[in-house]
Amino acid sequence: MLLKLKNKILKNKIYQQPFPYMFIKNVFDKNFVDDLNTFLPSFDHLNSKEVMYQSKSKSKKTILPNSSVYKKLDRNKLFNSVNSSFKKLKPTILKKFEKFIKLHVNKEHLNTNLKYHSSFSIMRKGYKKSSHLDRRDHLIHMIFYPDSDSSKGGEICLNKIKKQNTNIYDIFPKRNDLKTYKKYKVFNNSLLIILNVPWAYHSVKYYYGKKDRKYFYMVYDFPIKKSGSKTENRKKGFNKNNFWKQKVAIKSGKRKKIFLTE
Repeated sequence: MLLKLKNKILKNKIYQQPFPYMFIKNVFDKNFVDDLNTFLPSFDHLNSKEVMYQSKSKSKKTILPNSSVYKKLDRNKLFNSVNSSFKKLKPTILKKFEKFIKLHVNKEHLNTNLKYHSSFSIMRKGYKKSSHLDRRDHLIHMIFYPDSDSSKGGEICLNKIKKQNTNIYDIFPKRNDLKTYKKYKVFNNSLLIILNVPWAYHSVKYYYGKKDRKYFYMVYDFPIKKSGSKTENRKKGFNKNNFWKQKVAIKSGKRKKIFLTE
């Protein structure tokens, strides 16, 4: 299984616009994904005080690796296989993106020992997310969708700045400052890999399906004291940009608030 996935990554194209990324369909064998989806909990069954909501709509539940719920899921062979695969694939993926990493990461951080972790999320009807940048400590972030209804909205959009007039990128940009460069329907067993450069803007269209959409959010992180693998740190975010050559900033507290409450 690992060898097949490694070969898919090696053969797949890195798109350079609007930022370096890859989108891969049929990531794992169908039988594996079918068994995994049978095991994964539903939105209604993922009940715990450790569940994190990232918006007031409560249309998405997330569990992080420090939670007892996540640790219990990870003891399952199928669930753990996803994590173990992407841990082992780190050298392959880093090599694939190497020239872009050297171009955009500050020299003193190029040989950093990156940390892997993942979270597991389930979204339901009503979920959407405006364009934004992810935590700055992520060198690469990946979203693997084992289960999704691709016909009911919820497309993931890769956004591009219409006109860059400053050297500082806005973490929560104005809607009118961006255009949708590429839009992907989210299929079962698909994978999006993004190099988290300071203009890696992405968003999610309104999802109106009745079926739960389930996904693993996986990262290779620069090490920091307050890792995003812990719930209290994830809620606060991490916007310091010392790893990257280009600067970022939160230019509007109002837009940040809207993003967190939509």
